[in-house]
Amino acid sequence: MKNANKPWNNMKHYIIMFLTIPVLYSCFDLDEVPYTSLSPNNFYKDSKELEMGVRSTYRGLRDMLGDRYYGCLEVATEFGSPTNTKWEYPKTNFWIDINNPDISYGPGCWSKGFNVINCANIVLARGEGIDMNQEEKEQKYGEVRFLRAYANYILVRLYGALPIPENYTNGLDGLKIPRKTIEENYTQIIEDLIYAIEKLPLKSQYGKDEIWKISKGAAQALLGDVYLTRGCMENNKEFFSLAEKQLEAVINSGEYHLEPNYEDLWFWFNTANKNGQESIFELQFGETQGNIVTQYTGCYNGRIPSLGSTHYLRVGPSIEAYLSYHPNDVRRNCMLTEFEDVSGNIVQFDVADKGFYPGIKGWTSASPGNVKLYDRTESAYLNDCSKANLYMIRYADVLLDYAEAVNLQRGPTAEAVSKFNEVRGRAGLNSLIPANANEFSDLIYQERGWEFIGEGLLYYDALRTDRIGEKVYNHLKNGITDGLYQYKGQSIQFIPKKTFLWKIPTADMNSNPALEQNPDNESDPHFPIG
Repeated sequence: MKNANKPWNNMKHYIIMFLTIPVLYSCFDLDEVPYTSLSPNNFYKDSKELEMGVRSTYRGLRDMLGDRYYGCLEVATEFGSPTNTKWEYPKTNFWIDINNPDISYGPGCWSKGFNVINCANIVLARGEGIDMNQEEKEQKYGEVRFLRAYANYILVRLYGALPIPENYTNGLDGLKIPRKTIEENYTQIIEDLIYAIEKLPLKSQYGKDEIWKISKGAAQALLGDVYLTRGCMENNKEFFSLAEKQLEAVINSGEYHLEPNYEDLWFWFNTANKNGQESIFELQFGETQGNIVTQYTGCYNGRIPSLGSTHYLRVGPSIEAYLSYHPNDVRRNCMLTEFEDVSGNIVQFDVADKGFYPGIKGWTSASPGNVKLYDRTESAYLNDCSKANLYMIRYADVLLDYAEAVNLQRGPTAEAVSKFNEVRGRAGLNSLIPANANEFSDLIYQERGWEFIGEGLLYYDALRTDRIGEKVYNHLKNGITDGLYQYKGQSIQFIPKKTFLWKIPTADMNSNPALEQNPDNESDPHFPIG
């Protein structure tokens, strides 16, 4: 494993990374300068070099949340679907061979997550030797501690208890690190975020060229989500109160607002709105640092001018999710059902195809597209490089998290329902008044599905709310019964529980002799398989 923050993984991979620190610059694109040959021991001599280390940590998180991560999580619930792939993505929706640590369609982010952690640890350790303004230094520490918390939060929800490196890795020593407890993991995450809240400025206090950086509001929003998840997973209402407090602080700050037009959130519709008023934290991409996630959520096999950069047909929205949108819901406009092919013909998605392709009207994949991550600009096509950013936290997420946290304590209060209806109203839908807490809980879950499909959040929603078994089972059963292409000749072989944990990849187990593998997951006995 790796010692400090990026412990395990491949020793060789880690050592190379630590001895070649990526230097990043620019404000929005975080373009990469060629690697240097400086090690942590002779780097970080001044504030400029410390900033380079901070940006390396941002880049690490960007690398962590790649195509496998999004592809896996998007097809793991009823909202996503395999579309046609050499990676056999249908297996993720059928949860086949799920206890195999080396399945090619898993989240694939253990080692990259510890890369982020190690990058943060390097900044925190080496920064102590730099003579610079203390407030400025602590702000940089706040950024990397947020990033470390974010990486840990993802990993602990996917894999369970994690090792906690106390230093950074710079060689072959110190690679034997056992896992801690879930409690210890969450303690570190919470401490990191509280520090970030104390040391980071508001978004409005950043200059124009730094508005993409992590702010106090981002740390509060993430901490609110952490508390909400802990409360649900541990059935502890005290955490719901803590979540409400943090989320309410974000709302009352006046720093963030919903975009009046939902389409303006997405690069497909509006190329000028990166880091806008709804954005709390997003990962930056540009001309030379393309967003490869967009390529694996496509609806066409290859590169085509009307769709921008290359598409690889891995995952997309499920037909079930597409059909669930109200006709007046503007979020449905993100479901791509028509485009011009290379011959100039208009091809269209038709539900009657039942996922079989090419369809009646020439559609080339098993599901609609989702333009949230697409870049259809001419430069994307010519350079084969998507500039679309990835939202990590949006204000809509805070509003719905707040409504959920309040509902779990006091039911559908007027304030909680108001925040919920803000999101619905922006989508062009009528306000709802839930009758009780259970109904409101169901409404929030469904609203999050419509709002965040394609954004990597819904898998965690399904786990946290203990809906994943029922939702996956009904989704697969209905798909098989309806004869959809994705499920032709298949049977239900596994249904996940709320306690589901992914296996740690074998290479990472081998790199850290102190690691213990997760036990095999058992299918939820409430649902028949076979």
